[in-house]
Amino acid sequence: MTLLPLAILLLLHIPFVYSSLLSLNGTSVTTLDVSGSSSCSHTKSLWDIIWSCAATLFACTWTAIHPNIQGMDEGRFTVLSRRLGIMTVALVAPELMITWATVQFLSARDTTKAFNDTFARLHQARSDHPDTGEYIATLFSEFPTSDRTNSPHLSAPHVASRAFRGWTVTHGFFAWMGGFMLYVNDKPLATLRPNELERFVCEGSVEMPIIVEADIDDRSKGDALSKGIAILQLAWFVLQLVARYVQNLPMTLLELETLAVAALTCIAYGFWWKKPKSVGRPYAVYWKATASPPSELAYDRRNILY
Repeated sequence: MTLLPLAILLLLHIPFVYSSLLSLNGTSVTTLDVSGSSSCSHTKSLWDIIWSCAATLFACTWTAIHPNIQGMDEGRFTVLSRRLGIMTVALVAPELMITWATVQFLSARDTTKAFNDTFARLHQARSDHPDTGEYIATLFSEFPTSDRTNSPHLSAPHVASRAFRGWTVTHGFFAWMGGFMLYVNDKPLATLRPNELERFVCEGSVEMPIIVEADIDDRSKGDALSKGIAILQLAWFVLQLVARYVQNLPMTLLELETLAVAALTCIAYGFWWKKPKSVGRPYAVYWKATASPPSELAYDRRNILY
C-alpha cells in the first residue's frame, strides 16, 4: 500500500522514458535495451531504469518526511494515509514540501528564541529580586524531570537548584509538531501550541516541562541506518548518471526527473534535520489543581466533540 503512489507515478512516466530513448541526439534505441535483458555491460534496460529510479525516490522521500505527532483519536490508517499524502506531494510537487519544511524551520527557530528570552528573564528576575520573586520561585521550584506517569516528582529543594536549560531548535520543532499534551484532572484535553504553553507557564497554570534534547531524540524514530541507506542509494544513483555522462551515453527523462526530485528532497531534509521523526507520544503537561480551568485552546477536544 505504501508503494501505490510511487507505482502510479512511475507508470505515468513510462511514455517519457520511451520518448527520451528516441530523441536524445539521434541515439538509436538499441543503446538502451528495453527488452528487459542486459547483454552488454554498457546497456541498461527499461526495467533497470525504473527500478533504480523507484528505489532512489522511495529512499529519499521516506527518509526525508518528518510528520507531526498523531492526534489523540487518530488510528494507524489515518497516520499511514497522511504519510502517503506527504510522499505523493514530495514526488509530484517537491517545491511545496520545501516551502512547508522552511516554514516549520523558521517557526521552530522563532519559538526557541521566544522561550529562551522569556524564561531567561524569569530566571534573572528570580536571581535579582529573591524577596519579591515568590511566584517565580514557586514556578521554578516545581519543575518535573519526566512524565508524571513514568516517575514521581523530585523534592522541591532538589529541583529548585536546577537552572532553566535553554531550548534548542529541536525543542521548537517538538513544540510545533504537537509535542506537548495538556492534561486536566489526569485526562488528556488538548495539544498545546507553543504560544499557549508559554502563556500557561508564565501564568503559573502549568509546570515548565523540563525535557532535554537527548530525551526528544530518544523519542524520535530516525536512525543512522535508514539515513545511511538513503544516502548510499542516492550516491550510487548519481554516480551512475555521472559515469554515463562521461561515456557520452544518453539519460532518460525519468532519470533526470528523479535526480531533480531527489535534490529538492535533500533540501527539505536539510531544513528538517533537527526535527524529531515519527514521534508516537507527546510529552504530558499537567494543569495545576489550584488554577482555573483552561479556556480558548486551539485544539480543545471539547470544541471538537460538542
